[in-house]
Amino acid sequence: MNKDATRKIVSDDIDNLRQKAKYYESLHLFEAAKYARNLAANLELALTTMPSDEDQPIS
Repeated sequence: MNKDATRKIVSDDIDNLRQKAKYYESLHLFEAAKYARNLAANLELALTTMPSDEDQPIS
């Protein structure tokens, strides 16, 4: 699996977690919603530091 494919999967996971957070809030499961939002934010932060396929390796 290349880096761009992994990036796409992680981006989809972030979107899914944000949707789950909204769903949990609608059920008044605020702790679960908070956990899903925090997990999405952490994945998004990791995604910003993830190299793409075009990046040159650091020697």
